[in-house]
Amino acid sequence: MTESATPLGLLKAVLDPLRLSVLAESVIGPISIERISERFDVPRKDVARAVGDLRSAGLLDDDGTINRSALAEIGRSLPQEHPDLGTPVEGPWTEEEANTLGRFFAGGRLVEIPSSARKRRLVLERIAQEFEPGERYAERDVNFRIQLIHADYAAIRRYMVEEGFMDRADGAYWRTGGRYEAPDASGSTRDEHLAALTTEREDVVLHPYVWSMMDDLIAVADDERIPTYMGDQFATPYTREAAEEWLEIATSSDPPLQYAIYVDNAFAGGLGAFLFKAENAGVAEIGWWLGPEYWGRGITTAAVRALIDELFDNRGLMRLWAPVMHPNKGSARVAEKVGMTLEGVAPSHYLKHDIRYDQLNYGITRNQWSTR
Repeated sequence: MTESATPLGLLKAVLDPLRLSVLAESVIGPISIERISERFDVPRKDVARAVGDLRSAGLLDDDGTINRSALAEIGRSLPQEHPDLGTPVEGPWTEEEANTLGRFFAGGRLVEIPSSARKRRLVLERIAQEFEPGERYAERDVNFRIQLIHADYAAIRRYMVEEGFMDRADGAYWRTGGRYEAPDASGSTRDEHLAALTTEREDVVLHPYVWSMMDDLIAVADDERIPTYMGDQFATPYTREAAEEWLEIATSSDPPLQYAIYVDNAFAGGLGAFLFKAENAGVAEIGWWLGPEYWGRGITTAAVRALIDELFDNRGLMRLWAPVMHPNKGSARVAEKVGMTLEGVAPSHYLKHDIRYDQLNYGITRNQWSTR
């Protein structure tokens, strides 16, 4: 089979309204450039170009009729009656996940969008593997890649954004969800997208979370002083179950949005971002925490500066927001030192230790960061 006479070649050839119209005309007999030009009110030169493209793709014969043998060849190359339906799908999946995906995929095509939310998320994560982390895609490119997997590209594209596997802003899409290659016994991930972030200090480095950090995470985070003025989502005591739940979240973004703070090669704390969606696309909430033995040494300030640089320079974000519980003077100082502005106060927003505390809302835009 020639390169053009493939399902992909066919899709590329007809992924244009005029070329598709010309191909439809060729089904009933030899095409007439003049007739098509008048019927669709387009210049003759555009019709002639579309005809040439279809001939180059092998879909039109020299006499202007559809090349039925080429279409038959393409048809024979497609999966017939889903012969591999039920076959486990290869990839970074558990055995159960691979078997589940095998019930919905056949020959690389998605046969059915699952009604179950859990199974649909797994299918969406499989589709997310078609997009390179860190790369931006125009909407037409997203549609094209999804169409190769399922005809209802609009629904799947919407699900991808709603479920956090992709984000969009200013007409561009990029991957924000998925999983990494599992770490080996040494803790190395062998994944170029898991590169560490350096900071203004040689002793402070930000490493994307990996599962091999679990014991160090528990050892540092299990200190009741850390969440004194933090939301209750930071568990205390910090159990292995809490660490597993966090690592499931922290390792799910590709490229990473959550980082462990290392000081002199020792685990010291964490920081990261959570992206907003829909009308708030391009905005993220950032937060941080640090083990008490590292407090008061400017470590968090250096780490947060590096994270903000990454989010504005390489992730295309437009605005960052950091809520701080009012008594948390340390975090308020960090926000101010990195250039964030106190934009407002939400009175009595938190209930902590049976006391109501205000929320301090700090924020900064990309423009403010670049001109600070």
